Amino acid sequence: MNTLIKFRTKVEEFYIAHRRVAGYILRAVILFLCMLIISSYIGFNEFLSQTWVVAILALVLAFIPIRFIMMAVVAYTAVQIFYLSIGIGVVTTVILVVMYLLYFRFAGQYGYLLMLLPLLYFIRLPLVAVLVLAALGPAISVITVIFGTVFYYLIHYIDVHAVVFASTTGSAEFEKAEMLLQGLFTNSEFLTMLIVMFVVFMIVHFVKRANYSHSYELAIAVGTGVYIVMALGSELLFGAMTTTKLLTYCIGGLISGALAILLTDVIKPLDYSRTETVEFEDDEYNYYVKAVPKTAFKSETVSVKKINKRKNG
Repeated sequence: MNTLIKFRTKVEEFYIAHRRVAGYILRAVILFLCMLIISSYIGFNEFLSQTWVVAILALVLAFIPIRFIMMAVVAYTAVQIFYLSIGIGVVTTVILVVMYLLYFRFAGQYGYLLMLLPLLYFIRLPLVAVLVLAALGPAISVITVIFGTVFYYLIHYIDVHAVVFASTTGSAEFEKAEMLLQGLFTNSEFLTMLIVMFVVFMIVHFVKRANYSHSYELAIAVGTGVYIVMALGSELLFGAMTTTKLLTYCIGGLISGALAILLTDVIKPLDYSRTETVEFEDDEYNYYVKAVPKTAFKSETVSVKKINKRKNG
């Protein structure tokens, strides 16, 4: 763990020293991955779905502020869907724009995680982002989890039913839009996952605030257990349990929990061996403050003093 924290410290120092360039590179990589996942699901425009086009768009869009990058992702998604159906495109655009405006108002600083969530859903590890965000972020950041889940299942539902949406023409655009809304918001998997992620987030967020050592790790462990139990319980309830889903939820949940603990310890390392409790008072109250110092490593600097040989005479 000390090695990882030292590595994180070096990364932070490098990022501070090269803030502008590093920021552009980070945005470009995340944008590229996000749009690549979108095009893999709903790449209805062949030109926009080509890898080199996605790469160029990611490099160009990386220069805009992070708060507006999500609008660019929304626009890219909408353009792709309009090539499938005008009705589906209109409904999708309205949903995404409303989510963007709410995200921009309440949780704009978590744009990176909002873009990474579809990727994590794609590799079946969305719980990692939920656990880390719940452990380290404020309660309002649950909006990121909700919107990321809606965004993923929206493009996933359109991908699965693309043949049906494309089979009818012009006059049925309204019916297509109605079909999308009805199908998505009555989809048991989507609704279950939305509830599960919300419950897990809130449990982790409140457990981490408990007054004991290693509260972050315990909160993530509890959240992981709740996720596995709720996910498996919902599958049994709806009679859709399969071996694949059993392995996905159990193994994926455990891997996500382990990664979340590792990331939390690296992002916010705390040294519980040096915990201090401070007590002070004023005219009305006694205050008890528990202080847990962060683990940090100073950069090792070696100075070499050169001593020249004294010349005789």
